[in-house]
Formats: sequence, C-alpha cells, structure tokens
Amino acid sequence: MKNTHLITVVGCCFVISSMELLAAEPASGWRGNATGLWPNSKAPLEWHRIAHGALEGMRAQADRPTQEGSGKAPEVRKGLIEEWLVLGPIAVTDSVENFDDDLLKDEAAVSPTAGDAIANLRWRRVAGILDDPMVFGTAVLPSVELLKPADFERNRICYAHAHLYSPRGGRTRAVIEHCFGLKAWVNGSEVYRTPKRQEGLGGYEPISRQELANTETPAGRFEFDLKPGWNRLLLKVSSSNREDWKEMSFCLRLMDPPDVDYESKNIRWMTELPGRSTSAPIIVGDRIFVAAEPDLLVCVDKVSGRQLWSAANNYYEALTAEQKRANPSYQTRIDPLVAKLKTEPGRLARMALRREINESLVSIDPKLFELQTDGHFAAHFGIVGFSMPTPVSDGQHVYVWSGLGVAACYDLNGQRTWITRVPTGPLEYGSSPALADGVLAVFLGKLHGLNAKTGQLLWTQPKIHKNIAAVQATTFAGQQVFVSQLGEVIRPSDGTILFRPRNPIDGGCWGPPVILGSRMFVGKYGVLELAVFDFQSAANDGERWNPDLLATIELQLPREHSLNRDGSWLDRSTASSPLVHQGLAYSVDIYGWLYVRDLETQKRVYYKDLELDGLMHYNAVPVAASPTLIGDRLLILDNQGTTVVCALGREFKTLNCNRIETRLDRVWPLPAQETLAYAPPIADEECLYLRGERYLYCIGKK
Repeated sequence: MKNTHLITVVGCCFVISSMELLAAEPASGWRGNATGLWPNSKAPLEWHRIAHGALEGMRAQADRPTQEGSGKAPEVRKGLIEEWLVLGPIAVTDSVENFDDDLLKDEAAVSPTAGDAIANLRWRRVAGILDDPMVFGTAVLPSVELLKPADFERNRICYAHAHLYSPRGGRTRAVIEHCFGLKAWVNGSEVYRTPKRQEGLGGYEPISRQELANTETPAGRFEFDLKPGWNRLLLKVSSSNREDWKEMSFCLRLMDPPDVDYESKNIRWMTELPGRSTSAPIIVGDRIFVAAEPDLLVCVDKVSGRQLWSAANNYYEALTAEQKRANPSYQTRIDPLVAKLKTEPGRLARMALRREINESLVSIDPKLFELQTDGHFAAHFGIVGFSMPTPVSDGQHVYVWSGLGVAACYDLNGQRTWITRVPTGPLEYGSSPALADGVLAVFLGKLHGLNAKTGQLLWTQPKIHKNIAAVQATTFAGQQVFVSQLGEVIRPSDGTILFRPRNPIDGGCWGPPVILGSRMFVGKYGVLELAVFDFQSAANDGERWNPDLLATIELQLPREHSLNRDGSWLDRSTASSPLVHQGLAYSVDIYGWLYVRDLETQKRVYYKDLELDGLMHYNAVPVAASPTLIGDRLLILDNQGTTVVCALGREFKTLNCNRIETRLDRVWPLPAQETLAYAPPIADEECLYLRGERYLYCIGKK
C-alpha cells in the first residue's frame, strides 16, 4: 500500500573526498563516492579519441557496385559485413588436396552480382549475422552459415564475396574463425590461406574459460591494404574431408590495427593498466586506486597518470610466514616465478607465468590452491572476473577485496598492513567492500565482517546470501550500518540484520541502493520499481528497525516496451544504480533506455532511447555503468566508448556525444574497440576519470 508522504530530496548531495574522511566515518567504494554525484567538478564535458583508419565510414554490399561512392551500401558495424554473395557448394575429390584448385577459372578476379552464373552455379545472397544489443546473452559468434546442417556434405567448396567501400583506405586487419579450410583474397591478391579448421573461441562463453585458465588460443588473423573507394574481398571455404566437423561457416570481423592514427581532444593522459576490470577507480588525495585482473591493486599518480605501485592479492600472498616455511617448495618453485612476474612487461608472458604459478601451486597443495567456482560465475568470468569489487579507503589506508576471497589493507605508499583469506564456498560474484565502525564488510556467498585494523574475521552473516555489485556503508539514525544490494541493513559490530525489506529480491536490478542522508532508494524488477525508505527514526525499536516506506514508485510503461521484436517478453534489467538529484530519479536499463521519475508525484517524467550501440553477448552488457552527475550534467555510458551528456530536468536534451575509439590487439573475432566502460566515471575539481578494459583515462583540459 502506497504511503502518500511528500518526498523531498536534497538537490546538492554531499561529495566524499577520501582524504577528508575520518577513520571513524563510513565509506563505500561503489561509484567512487557511493552516490554518483560530483556537482563541484568543472571537468570538461566534451572529449574524444577518434580512430582515423580504413574502417572509418566503411560500408559493404553484396552486389558489384555501379554507383559513385558508397551510395546506400550498409555500414560495416563493429567490423561485421551485413550481406554476402555465396557460390556453391562445389564437389571436389578431397577438400585438403584440392584446396588450391582454381574452380572458377581465375577465381581471384571475380566481382559478382546476385544471379551471376559461373561453373553451372549462381551467386546467391546470404545474410551476415550482426551484433544485436537487444538479444540478451547470446552465446554464439556472429557466423555466416554457407550451408544448412541438413545440406552438409564432406569435400565441398563454397565461395563468399563482398564489396567493401573505404573512404580512407589503409591497413586493415581481419580476425576469422572458420569451420575448416579458408583462403582469402583482397583485390585479387591472396592474403590468407589455411586448409584446415581454425578456431580460437567457438562462442562467447569460452572467453571465460580461457581467461580462468590463463590461456589465449588465437583465431586466424591476416592484414591487408585497402585502397580508397571500392575493394573486393573473396573467401574460399571448404568442408572437412573426413567424418568430424559437420558445418560450413565462418566468423570474420574487420578492424583497424592498434597503431591507427587518432585525433584527440581533452584527454590529458591515458595509462595502460596490467589487466582489465569492471570496477571503478577511487581517488585518495593525489592518487587513484584501481583493481586489475586477476588480483592486483594498482596505484596511479593523479596528475601524471604514472603507475606508482601495484600489489597482488591472492591465495599465495595470503599464506602466513609459518605456512611458507613449512614447505620449502614455495621458496624454491614459486618465489622465483612470482619475482619474475612482478617485472615482466609482456601481457602474454605474464599470462604464461600466471599459468605456471597456478599449476605449480595446485601440484604442491591442491586442497589449498585449486579453484572451486560456481558454474554461473565461471561461465561469466569474462565480464565479472575476480577484480569486480571496487577498493575502498578511509583516507589513510586502501582496502581491497578480491573475488578469490582475499582481503588486504595497504597504506597509500603500498606498504601492506595485513592480508587474509576469508573462508568461502565456491567462488561466485564478488561485491565492492565497505567500511563502518572499524569493520570491513566483504561479500562472497555470505556477508563477512573483518576487523579493519587487523583483518581478523569477526562474524559471518549467512542470511545475507545475495549481493551483486556492492555493499554500502552509511549512517542511519545516528548509527553506522552496512546496506546490502537488496536494501538489508546490517549492524557492523556483530552482523545482526536490523532491517530487511519485504520480499527482498532484485528481479533484474543488479545495482545496490542509493543512500542520501536518511533516505534509501531501492530498485526492484529492473528499472520498473523504486522503493523509498526513510530511516530518520528507524532505530527506535533497537534490534528491529522499522523505517518509513515513503513510496513504491512503479513505472507505467506501454506493454510493447517490454516485448522483443518477435513478441516474446523482454526484461528491462539494469546493472546500475539510479541517480537521484533534485527530486528526480534517473535510471538506465542494460539496453540504453533512460527513465526519469518524479519522486514527489511518483509519476514517470519521460523515457527515452539514448540510441547507444553497445555490445551484447554472453560476456558483455551494452550499458552497465551507473548514471553520473558531473557539474550540472548527466552522463551515461555504453560499453563501446560512447558517453552521452544530457541536460538534467524534466525534458530530455542531448548536449554532447563523446567517443573514445581506442583499438586493441584482438586475437579473437571481437570488436577491436576497447570495452569502455562498465564502471561509471569519477571526478575531482578539474578532471573526470574513465576506467576502460586496457587504459585509465584522465579527461581534462590540457
């Protein structure tokens, strides 16, 4: 039953500067300051890093071009070609032995149009599969299927052709997986030849499997030069010559190489980090702290972007001196590898060292070091990882919580105060930690309270068994407390649950509540519901708190808004927390729709498609970062380098659309675009900071 109390939300909420925090004050790492509100920042709200390469403005079509310029040819989006012409299948005696036979009498010179006849066959249109941000959690690569499984036969050859239009021309890279043999020509020149199967991923779930195993099996890859204007791309694809793979397909993605030319504005510095992470950075004085896979805490100088120090937090580091002395193998086998890892600059070499270290540790003590992971977590490791929790600071120390179940405390110069391994079950989604009343709250299957000075485990609360993204810390009714993702309130001293909302489920709302003063805003059912509690007098009942439920605001949306194109139901899930400011709540779903509520009237103000173009698959979510206030503007990010800057208020208005198009060195047919960003920006007085897959960016006027 709705309560009709008037809801008033303070417009200019406090901003936490970590160096100003007293050790006794509660602190949360989530969103950098728990609220996503940075009203005092004067950071520039216009920036870019634009790649000027062969794929800029690229288009492709199946038919032989007759028009000047690109005409109405479809865009090559994220490196995928929308339509191909296919010829075949053509029977050969042996698809390996006959792979180089010219079956078209000058095959390299073909430039077909649909319906053209050759070798008693006709070129036919076959649609390419494109990335679709509205298809949740797809596990299969966007492959081009040349033959249906029912039509498959051994020892067959098919040709696939596309015409590419590049305004600039230049060096281009193709990454490809193919069912069996494949040969490629560009403008008549052979650029790739492999007569047998080449598969690096096979799907999107193996991204997780390979990263967990510290392996990286590459797909096929080749580079070539495109001329400005129209170009020809021909593929020759074979089926197997024996009874094994019964498919005839390929997945090809075009991309600019990483050394493409860039045009930049207002990027003061960008610093390469040793590993990816979905966590946010935090600012502590003149330093930035950020997590990096699989187990690192990294400290960066805020002014220059220079990396000052890093520290590993894993099972081996958490061993006591007594444990290490008890087994000489640690000193003889592990320590030299760890020392080498600390100085190794190469990404692949570091990966190989980590694999060797992990295998050696398991051989020494499998019970202690073998990973036990929850199946769902293991399958989605490629997006969440061990470093998903954002660090937290009291202004004097930085606390890190690894998804391995390891917590540690450091001073600002990198001196470790303590490290401990917390007993957990199978590894699952971790959460950002929080500090309150001298207790560090960490979550992995259960909520645990650690002594913030020593790391000693004080309590475990098994009734808090669901928590994605973050634990928060705040002060309600004069008492410091922890708050779970579902809005449960926990006493720091002993883990007692003081309050639990009725029917505490997220229902597709993966971010934690927003807490402003005595108010708590808890989402449920994706973006569809927002409950508002007031804790001003909640502690009157001692052990059992009863805050006022001021409102449960349900978004009233047309039914078709929650339907897929095929009519099936579409959950409007959100991976973020809302932004609450001056009586309005701004929420964004994973598909890039913005929803605004009026907290006083409890009505929808508007909802709007932001027309972002994020990447969706089994290990990617198009929009995950929480909406953020920088100065007096609203910022919303997708995971492909785009930040939309909007005006606040009751009418939607886009002010800027910023792009960072950093291209990474991909070995799999994934977009070359750096994943940027799953974490929201954080800010100080002059700059804002973005954490990408590979780089940490400082956005500021030079």
